[in-house]
Amino acid sequence: MQLIIVSPFSKRAVDVEWVELNTPTGNFIIQPEHAPTIVTLTPGQRIIYMTTGGKEESFIISQAIVQVTRTTVTLLMQDTL
Repeated sequence: MQLIIVSPFSKRAVDVEWVELNTPTGNFIIQPEHAPTIVTLTPGQRIIYMTTGGKEESFIISQAIVQVTRTTVTLLMQDTL
């Protein structure tokens, strides 16, 4: 599965095992073949993900929305990485 991070000045793709998101209705983990959805994220929260190499990484966002498909998680954010 790919995590695609899009900001105003950059775009980055990372192969991941899972992504943990914090939404206004609670946390949830996205894994491959997850049901397609679009959600807004809670501002100031951490995005956590596990790369296919086994390394857990994270970063904090100020505002973002996420589109989930069966094979991708696309994070559209206002911040820059």
